[in-house]
Parts: sequence; C-alpha cells; structure tokens
Amino acid sequence: MNMKTNPIQSTLASLIAGLCLVSGNAFADAPLKSALGLSIDQAAKVDVIQKEARDAVRPVRGELLREERVLRRARFDNDAEGIARQETLLAPLREKLAAIFAKESEEIRSLLTPGQKAKYEEYLKVRDEMVGSSRDVKEFKKSGENASE
Repeated sequence: MNMKTNPIQSTLASLIAGLCLVSGNAFADAPLKSALGLSIDQAAKVDVIQKEARDAVRPVRGELLREERVLRRARFDNDAEGIARQETLLAPLREKLAAIFAKESEEIRSLLTPGQKAKYEEYLKVRDEMVGSSRDVKEFKKSGENASE
C-alpha cells in the first residue's frame, strides 16, 4: 500500500502541533476556567495552584515511572522477590501522587462559589472518565481495589 502525504496537510498538522506546544499550559487550563465561569482573580489563583501541583507531580511521577519499569522487568524475569520489593516501593509513590492531586482539588474548591463547586464536581467526574486523564490517580485507585480483593 503506497501512501503519499499531502504537503498542505503535513504543513497544517505541523502548525497545529507547534501551536499546541507553545500554548500548552494556557490551552490545558482553559476548559476549567470556562467550564466553571471563573473570575479573573479566581483564574489567576487556579493557575498558581495548578502550576504548583504540576511542579510537585513531576519528580514523583518520574520516580514512579522508573520504579514501574523495574517492576515490569521483574515480572518479565519471574522474579518474585523483585516484584514484592517493587510493589512495596510503588505504593507510597502512588499515595504521594494521590495526595498531591487531592490537595490541588481542595485548594481549587476553596476558591469556588457553591455553584462553581457543583460544576467542578461534574468537571472532575467527566475528566476522570476520560481515557488517559488522571492516570496516576486511576492507577492508585486500581491498585487499592486490587489490594482489597
């Protein structure tokens, strides 16, 4: 199957990708601001809260991903001791991420009016149902469900 690329489509795709990279934070944060009808002051405070959360998540997520790779290798090698060791290391990292996300949500809630809080809860529900959204929290919840079985 011989597929030719259209130069106009390629250029347009590159342009869109570039704009997404340049405006990444503003674009990612815009839905929350518009979904809740935040004031300028609220939006500025939410931006600070979200930036602090991203900065806190970055090193923990990096460590979690490294340890998950080690766990995958241990599982591939059928190394029961290595698997047990890694699962012990992963639980606190997942809890730490969940705590960061919970703190972020609580700080945002503290800025909202009662009407905005209801919209925020709906926003979180929809976001959590989306594939790929809040993957760290989903992993933590999933690991907690498996532990209770």
